[in-house]
Amino acid sequence: MKIFVNGKEVQFTPHGEKYISEVLVGFKSWLEKNGFYLESVAVDHVFYHAGNITELAVKKIDDVEKIEVTALSKLEIEFIQYTLVRNYFSALIKAIDGKNQDALANLASQYDEIQKTLSLNVKFAQGDENKLELMLKNPSDGDNPEAIKNAAASIVKLCESGLEELKKC
Repeated sequence: MKIFVNGKEVQFTPHGEKYISEVLVGFKSWLEKNGFYLESVAVDHVFYHAGNITELAVKKIDDVEKIEVTALSKLEIEFIQYTLVRNYFSALIKAIDGKNQDALANLASQYDEIQKTLSLNVKFAQGDENKLELMLKNPSDGDNPEAIKNAAASIVKLCESGLEELKKC
């Protein structure tokens, strides 16, 4: 069995592991000790997101030819998160400007996922996230589109600033 991390082959000698899940638990621990996080795994060209590898608990090592692990550093994850949040709020501004009710409804339905990302890495002044959450509960009913747009523009600016800081690292 060959194992690759971010495209580079690594040496692996089983130490009693029988199942792929046991190998991945060890790799995940090793990655985290070195400042990386398991993003995804491909086992014989079948892709699994890191949070969805439970079915590999029954896949035996002897039945696998190749494992490809994708790992991301904390900086890479933060960069992706800032970009995701910036793009979301940029789209929100465009939807408000264009009075696109379908886009607003779609963006509102995605807010719970964006909120998780907001709480992870994007830093806001005290209370800004809560005010934004209240405004975005149902942005399609147009209670105060200008306030939503202003809050979104502030977040876009914060994300762009965060991205610039990360690029310096």
